[in-house]
Amino acid sequence: MEVSEAVKNAYLSIGKTKYIDLYFPELDLSILGGTGRMYSDSMYLSEKLVSSNSIEFVGCISSMFKIQVNNLKEDIKGKKITATIHTEGAESELITLFNGIVDSAMKQSNKRIKEIVAYDELYTKGSTDISAWYKSLTFPITLKVLRDSLFAYIGIEQVEIVLPNDNIEIKKQYNPSSLQALPVIKAICQINGVFGIINRNNKFEYRILGAIDSSLYTPFYPGKDVFPGISKSALGLDNIQETGFSFYKDVDYEEYVVKPVDKITIRQSEDNEGVTYGTGTNNYIIQGSMFTYGLSKDVLLQIAENIYPNVQGFSYRPFKSVNNGLPYLECGLDAVSYKMIDWENTESSNDIVYEGKSFYILNRELTGIQSLTDSYSAQGEEYQTEFVTDLQTQIDTLKKSVKQEVEDYTYPKEEIDNMIASSGGWNVESVPVLPVSVAANTIYLIQGEVTVE
Repeated sequence: MEVSEAVKNAYLSIGKTKYIDLYFPELDLSILGGTGRMYSDSMYLSEKLVSSNSIEFVGCISSMFKIQVNNLKEDIKGKKITATIHTEGAESELITLFNGIVDSAMKQSNKRIKEIVAYDELYTKGSTDISAWYKSLTFPITLKVLRDSLFAYIGIEQVEIVLPNDNIEIKKQYNPSSLQALPVIKAICQINGVFGIINRNNKFEYRILGAIDSSLYTPFYPGKDVFPGISKSALGLDNIQETGFSFYKDVDYEEYVVKPVDKITIRQSEDNEGVTYGTGTNNYIIQGSMFTYGLSKDVLLQIAENIYPNVQGFSYRPFKSVNNGLPYLECGLDAVSYKMIDWENTESSNDIVYEGKSFYILNRELTGIQSLTDSYSAQGEEYQTEFVTDLQTQIDTLKKSVKQEVEDYTYPKEEIDNMIASSGGWNVESVPVLPVSVAANTIYLIQGEVTVE
């Protein structure tokens, strides 16, 4: 996030007074910091791009904001909320922390304090039933037209971007009676190798993550330069900023670096060979995507080739750290570096050797107000494991498959009559259930139906 050096120095220093302001636009209600309304250090903000140990180029995890407020009498449940923060000495520069919708405003035991819990709009609008929207689409349709139409339908604005598979044409493969928006949004991100998130300005943003390789540079505090001595453009990291810490509470990290993806496989199931692009060994598997069902191998290969540049350079070291809060840093857009003692090369306290290590912020928790604390983390396995699309999408694919099997094994009456006529002395009986004792030379046709909702 672009902020002035004065703002950076204010948050990197100790003792600056901080103020959090809340605004509820539908009520035209402002609650300002410094008025005694915010309770102690009760603010909490969670932002995430990854929720499991395997690399999932999906994201779409709702951000959460929480704070306790004194003397809040208004009914704010279900209302929009914006939270901003500013510091002493830089009052005119507001940093937007959060935009979302209040999920609950629970009174605390002393009856004067309400704890506000809010989530971004993906949390509520992601559960929208979009089956009617899907049925109304005119197929074939490009992914670009489909995603623009979807976000317009659920009322979320997108950050303008050209995604690698925007021009792929999708045919109608489903006739769902129910379908939620979130699995479809996840599938859009996955098929393009991007991480989706509602950004601080309340827009859905597609974030493409580059590589963090500590061997390329030596980070140092205060780290105001981005990748000192290295061209960002040459590394494909134009949007990545590095911030250094000379002091911090904890930094724990893995010895290994998550290996970059060097192969992509797209398939519908474990039993389906699908297509593979790349010749490496760290395979990223896209399985069961609603957008790849029924496409030819040539088209699937083109999709994989289009995704490859977005995922093949993504490598980082898993870590977790606790340090002073820097609200202008964002998940997937910033790296942090730490000056740490190199214990392997330090022989005595009089001859301490330091080293710099840098890490990608994939998840963060910002807590407190005056005691503003940031917890960053990036989890990941050294080698990629299979990632299967959201369960709802899998269910829809299964429904389609079952429907097709029913159609494949439904015969017109003429064919059944011909089968009976040519049965060679066999008896054919239509029964509601299979009898306990079956007769010899008899074919039983079980009455009933299969319903695919």
